[in-house]
Amino acid sequence: MPNSSQNPLITRRHGLGALASVALAGLLITLPACAGPLSAGADGTRSYTLPKAQLEELIGKKFPQQRRVSGVIDLTFQRPRLSLLPDTNRLGTSIDLTAAEMLLGTRYNGTVDLDYGIRFDAVDGSIRMTDVRVGKVDFATVPQQYQPLFARTAPRMVEQLLNGMVLHEIKPDQLAMVNGLGFRVGEVRVTREGLRVELLPALSAP
Repeated sequence: MPNSSQNPLITRRHGLGALASVALAGLLITLPACAGPLSAGADGTRSYTLPKAQLEELIGKKFPQQRRVSGVIDLTFQRPRLSLLPDTNRLGTSIDLTAAEMLLGTRYNGTVDLDYGIRFDAVDGSIRMTDVRVGKVDFATVPQQYQPLFARTAPRMVEQLLNGMVLHEIKPDQLAMVNGLGFRVGEVRVTREGLRVELLPALSAP
């Protein structure tokens, strides 16, 4: 027989919590290549983590990218390599660059190092790169006459290329399910394991 002293409100909350956990766990099945397991906090929050390898794969799909400089040189950006910067809640990326002269066909190789923050766009459910900062552009093999051009244009091109780029997207039906269960996307944070997406209760429990 059921315990008559059991608080029905607590029972209802536990039931809803279990339902939310099952449904939110189902959400992970549709996320890219197995996001980490759903974690539950004592305050009712839920979270999942996109591991570093998955993040690197997602970024890698955006490349190669090509841009033309001053009408005479083609810059190709490729092979991004990711680093996690949890202390500043940012991601770092090193990208290979290839510069090809259109007239002579000469090619020069280099790298660019940058870091950027992350933000969640509630309108379309995307997690985007923001505040892209170029730390170093290394084109030691480029002829001296081209060095000022590369130093001036390459960082700006990288910033324009990546700023606002979608890193991860929660599809509309997935976002609707989260909202329907009384949750909303909260903090998106870089950890030592990857990118943690927090799901917060949308409303206080009655």
